[in-house]
Amino acid sequence: MDLKEIRQLIRFLSGTDVSEIEITEEGKTVRINRTPVGSTVSTVYGPAPTQPPTYIQSTEPAPTPAPITTTATEVKIDGITINSPMVGTIYLAPSPESPLFVAVGDIVKKGQVVCIVEAMKLMNEIESEVSGRVVSILKDNASPVEYGEPLFQLEEI
Repeated sequence: MDLKEIRQLIRFLSGTDVSEIEITEEGKTVRINRTPVGSTVSTVYGPAPTQPPTYIQSTEPAPTPAPITTTATEVKIDGITINSPMVGTIYLAPSPESPLFVAVGDIVKKGQVVCIVEAMKLMNEIESEVSGRVVSILKDNASPVEYGEPLFQLEEI
């Protein structure tokens, strides 16, 4: 299974209630596990195991994530929103020294890249599905995002 097929599988699973899938192909196993924030995710590559895996439970507490000041459920958002299609980290510019993809007041067109969401070390360009003017950017650069979380607020033009 190549990287393109794995990406397609991740995108497909993001729209379902399936939390874990394991595929064995040509003696290699790929396991995709959607776990809550703060949990550990493991992907296994290599020969398929001949015995069931042994799980070791850690007694160390999971690191506490940085506090989030607002969430989508706490804020009423009017107008058009661009939501995160996946869990990951949002980047508002292509690199730290580059200008932002979009700023408040910019007019975006359908299909225009507005940010990048990094998921599992893969950089995914997020495109606007509608045209409009950016009213607000709802997330800070390099902050974590959840599936379906509003990222940008647009007004129709």
